[in-house]
Amino acid sequence: MLRFFVLFLVLFPFTVFAQGVVKEIHSSNEVFIEIVLPTEFKKDQKVLITGQANKKLVALGTIRSEIDPYNPGIFKVRIEELFDNHLVLVGDVVEVVNYKTLRDMNVPGFNSLTLADGKSTPAEFQELAYFGVFTSEGHTLEKHEVLISPFQVQYGVTNDFGVKVVNALWFDGYANLGLKYRALSNKYAKITLNTLGAYKVQQQDWIGQFGGVITVPSNSKFQNHFMFTATFDPQYNDSRATKDLGLFTYSDIRSITEYITDDWDRILYGPVYNVELQTFGGTVSYMWIWSTFHISLGLATKDFTNLTFGPEGYYYVFDAFWRF
Repeated sequence: MLRFFVLFLVLFPFTVFAQGVVKEIHSSNEVFIEIVLPTEFKKDQKVLITGQANKKLVALGTIRSEIDPYNPGIFKVRIEELFDNHLVLVGDVVEVVNYKTLRDMNVPGFNSLTLADGKSTPAEFQELAYFGVFTSEGHTLEKHEVLISPFQVQYGVTNDFGVKVVNALWFDGYANLGLKYRALSNKYAKITLNTLGAYKVQQQDWIGQFGGVITVPSNSKFQNHFMFTATFDPQYNDSRATKDLGLFTYSDIRSITEYITDDWDRILYGPVYNVELQTFGGTVSYMWIWSTFHISLGLATKDFTNLTFGPEGYYYVFDAFWRF
């Protein structure tokens, strides 16, 4: 009875707050963990490690394998990233990552995006699939995710491949389809390529667009996005799609900085170079993000030197969309 009581006192702090503990330091980037509470630990799952004494975030890891299938409960974890130069110690607490973990443990902004994967994770913890006010593409949706805005609809076919349609083009009689492909995704950079084609049979007018976004994190709060868009419209002078609707009028190159607030909202700002007009413009906006719903409001211009308020000068930009 005394032995049981002592064991209970030793394990009680972990059984209340933890799903596992670090059992052994295997190498500089691998540890063995032992499950304390029954949970669904499985290969390739993300975990967070926190200090046993100070309760601070220590490391991010990925479960690689179970050590002995005949003796379940011991897993090998590969350390992906250390926070603030902390060291992983025997006895540190291990938590499976989910959106509740991100909130409760206040994981910094960019690290939240690194950890989050899967459709079950709310949108605020994921990379932007649509920058809204920039009329530009972000990264791919997760498998079976859907994004709906007044201007376009996207669907994640797989984690690396998605499709989209532009609603405004359909309303004007242009059949269209866009494709998005995730070419690279790791903690150092993310690269997504996108393309769109539209055709109106009655006018034999077609539009083609190709672009991409490269995302590089600066720290846990800032990310830099480098974007390019090339638009091809051989009948631009007579084209309603690009002139009357204001869609895909110009090719451009952009550098957008993304700041992630403590509430995981976004502040987006940066310059834009318009290839056809050969002018420098820019935009700044604030994007509020809930579990599925986004609203963005900002100010943009095609030409910094045009100090008028209107389509050719400075203008408000607004967007709202759902991601689920």
